[in-house]
Amino acid sequence: MAPHRRQDRRFVVSAMALVLWACGVAPGFAADPVPLAPVPQEPVWRPEYQIRQHRILEAETKARGYAELAAREAGSGLAKSGAMDAYDVTFYDLDLEVNAVTETIAGTGRMKAAVLADSLATVQLHLLDNLAVQEVRAAGLPVAYTHAGDVLETDLDRTYFQGEFFTVEIDYGGDPAGDYFGWAVARNMPLVWSLSEPYGAREWWPCKDLNTDKADSVDLHVTVQDPLIVASNGLLAGTTVPSPGWTTYHWQERYPIATYLVSVAIHPYAVFSDTYLGLQGQVMPVTNYVTPDLLNTAVNGYAPTVDMIAAFADAFGEYPFIAEKYGHAHFTWGGGMEHQTCSSMYTSLYQESIISHELAHQWWGDMVTCADFGHIWLNEGFATWSEAYWREVSEGVAAYHADMESTRYLGAGSVFVYDPADFRVIFNYYTTYAKASWVVHMLRHVLGDEDFFAALAEYRQQFAFSSATTEDFQGVCEGISGLDLGPYFSQWVYGQYYPVYELSHTSTPVVGGYRLDVRIAQTQTNAGVFTMPLDLRVGTAGGTFDFVVRNDQAVQWYSLEVPFEPQVVELDPDDWVLCEKTAGGISGVLPPAGPLAGLQRAVPNPFNPTTSIRFSLPAGAEVDLTVYDAAGRRVRDLDPGYLPPGEHAVRWDGRDTAGRAAASGAYFVRMRAGAAVSTLPLTLVR
Repeated sequence: MAPHRRQDRRFVVSAMALVLWACGVAPGFAADPVPLAPVPQEPVWRPEYQIRQHRILEAETKARGYAELAAREAGSGLAKSGAMDAYDVTFYDLDLEVNAVTETIAGTGRMKAAVLADSLATVQLHLLDNLAVQEVRAAGLPVAYTHAGDVLETDLDRTYFQGEFFTVEIDYGGDPAGDYFGWAVARNMPLVWSLSEPYGAREWWPCKDLNTDKADSVDLHVTVQDPLIVASNGLLAGTTVPSPGWTTYHWQERYPIATYLVSVAIHPYAVFSDTYLGLQGQVMPVTNYVTPDLLNTAVNGYAPTVDMIAAFADAFGEYPFIAEKYGHAHFTWGGGMEHQTCSSMYTSLYQESIISHELAHQWWGDMVTCADFGHIWLNEGFATWSEAYWREVSEGVAAYHADMESTRYLGAGSVFVYDPADFRVIFNYYTTYAKASWVVHMLRHVLGDEDFFAALAEYRQQFAFSSATTEDFQGVCEGISGLDLGPYFSQWVYGQYYPVYELSHTSTPVVGGYRLDVRIAQTQTNAGVFTMPLDLRVGTAGGTFDFVVRNDQAVQWYSLEVPFEPQVVELDPDDWVLCEKTAGGISGVLPPAGPLAGLQRAVPNPFNPTTSIRFSLPAGAEVDLTVYDAAGRRVRDLDPGYLPPGEHAVRWDGRDTAGRAAASGAYFVRMRAGAAVSTLPLTLVR
């Protein structure tokens, strides 16, 4: 169950604030992002700092390594071949001998696929040129092929037509010489591992290396010298002994899987298990493969995993691979990698942030995978945010906000990756991890917990075991909330930088309390105006009062009422917005003033077909009255123009600007009169 935020005495300046916050002018953005921009200095002994530094190192290491891969593949296999759109992979079967002495692999890769094109006589797969192909067979028959530019193109045994299935088998071998198939040694024994994100599966096996085409299932038969043990995806179906001193491990992954998540980790591991009890009582093993000398350390370090699975299952839905397993396998690469059902972990990493991050990827990255690495924030932003969410569950709301504070990034660069071939941008910790986690964090506040977690559930429902884009996720959130989130995604995902808010205020005694006039100015010069709902907290001798205002202008005034004299006014007091805040230098109590301008009531309400909207003006003013529907769409402008002081009423006939009868439902009218803004809910019943 998702926790609820503390609710103090809370007043809403605009009843439409959360409904209409997104209805504004699309902001502009500065260009030329600066990857890996510096962050402010902070004490190095803080755990949050150390964890973040590890994440930065991990991201930079990925970026450097994949830049080398990109250089090798420039102009060739990195780009998707149009021919690969002609078929849909359903099954891979890898039968490999991994020789840790000669540091080579040899075996056969099999692929079964369905034809999507009208007809198909040749197919293309990704496979790096440094792996030698000995023979290719289609339906068991040898066929002609070419292997160049890291692409394997092969004939089929005949022409296949749409809806038919074909199979190809590739005998190949060699040294996967890339950076992410590792031949290492740990405690004087081989430790062999794969890490294929984003485009490294082709470094060690022939495949259609695209996130948009997940195989329905994968079998891996991996033969190694004794006493080595193989950890991989899914469940261990069994072992056989093909010859003395060698053992074949047969792993079966029966959930759809992206190619970059297929993995092997090989070492004479010590193996230990825990048990997760699913939401419906399912019993699932949590199996860990660790170097024997670190067994006790790993038992203690991985102990929170089961509680984390339970927490994420409550929030995100059942663990996606409940019929198989979860667990970890030690490897020597200096980070963690969310391989499906078995995350690979550096031997000395046991921080809860790392464990929770890789676990969260099982939902956001493995079950729902970014369609391409331009959308990697859907993987890394969600997983980084989930680190903070785990702390909220285990330690409380204050720990959640402290964790989010540790990932606050105020700098250039967009969360969306415009060039997925630029590995430094894909794995830029500050943007695709840290700022992306704030995109999720802020969205939680914009939607509210109920709609936010409902949106995650719907996102899972629509895209489980498939892939998704930013547009897909935005559409789900809009469908659940009824909000137009275009400005939000434009400014926070596709744009750069952040708002700088300047706050100032004055208060005036009025009948029944104090009128608080708040001025919020956006002073950033490197981005356009941001449209956001903002929290205001007013501290008085008689208690604390919370308000929500919609901010969408460079300079904006708000008139609030509180029963006691304001002492402190805080903008975004709980840090829900990625921003800078400064004081504007205006404060104090002014002489008593007359009544506030504002809406009073609508008569009748509910109504059909007409209602009279009544309001008062303490002084003459230009009055704007606008009716919106519950989704924040403008329905009708009722602008009466300039009106003198006094009581007034404006009629709405229940029709939109085009004269069409509005549908039954909830509406809001917003009034602007000078600096005063107020709203009133309306209900039309046909």
